[in-house]
Amino acid sequence: MLVIKYQKKGDASFISHIDLLKHMGRIIRRADIPMNFSKGFNPHPLLFFSPPMVLGGQSECEYVFLSTEMNSEEAFRRYKGAVPEGLMALEFFDVKKNPNLQAEIEIADYVYPVEYRDIDLSDCVIRYTKKGEEKEENVSSKIFGTFSENGKLCVRMAAGNSPLRPDRIIGKLSEIYNEEISLTEVVKVRQYVKKDGELINVDDFIKEGKF
Repeated sequence: MLVIKYQKKGDASFISHIDLLKHMGRIIRRADIPMNFSKGFNPHPLLFFSPPMVLGGQSECEYVFLSTEMNSEEAFRRYKGAVPEGLMALEFFDVKKNPNLQAEIEIADYVYPVEYRDIDLSDCVIRYTKKGEEKEENVSSKIFGTFSENGKLCVRMAAGNSPLRPDRIIGKLSEIYNEEISLTEVVKVRQYVKKDGELINVDDFIKEGKF
């Protein structure tokens, strides 16, 4: 069994999470990786993903768990040979069970295509449309800080089950910077879990088997 860390960039950033499940199934069949299936009347391959990225945004830190009896290194080699560039495999982790990243991940870092400045998001009120209805929300409690990432603005915010979508604060950031910011240039660069109050990078969480 293994977890594959992969990117979601370029045209692949416009693949919905539901369609991603189908794409991954095709990739694994093309790679000739034998998969374990669920039991019951409608068996499906045991693939489990990290929380989905917003449609149109890019990511360098997506994860998928594959339940397979194949040697992890060989499975990763085959996967890399079958996957399109937009979903390029970056790293693999040999695991004994599913780390359940969909439930465990709570925080993510997003890099925005503007130069880093010390900005104040302590009273961040956003406005957006949801299901045709105009919404207004103070999301300050879901923002955990800003810092420089190679000179660009990086915002640490809630992810997982109660996320702050990275596109939701684009309007606020555009006002602060007085320039148009495109979601297609926003990149998720890291994801985290929290254990006993400690923030742990997902890579370390998996490597150390803390699940």
